[in-house]
Amino acid sequence: MFWEFYQTSRINAAQTDANRAELKAEMLKEHFRLLEDKIASLALACQSLWEIVRENTGITQDQLLAKMEEIDLRDGRADGKLSPTMEKCSRCGRKTNRRRRVCLYCGAANETDEIFGLR
Repeated sequence: MFWEFYQTSRINAAQTDANRAELKAEMLKEHFRLLEDKIASLALACQSLWEIVRENTGITQDQLLAKMEEIDLRDGRADGKLSPTMEKCSRCGRKTNRRRRVCLYCGAANETDEIFGLR
């Protein structure tokens, strides 16, 4: 009798774990779908901006690719990513991520002249 109770409780626990895993998988699937939608929208915006710039300035695709490579190499790695860069806080002097609006250590505002907060 004790064995049956133990087995039933283990089966119920396994079913609960399976239900949680299924729910988490569904949530991740939706999150992934939303990210794909955002990427598609950003790709469309980038393509639109590139065509406007190209048509109005005469900048070539080679110039664009060269600039992309230059920016990619700013962190010392040609990996096709914008990596966060560190700089010293103007108030406390500690290194802080440029993407943060305020210093993690002292709370001073991180000011940047770049529209995206990147260099």
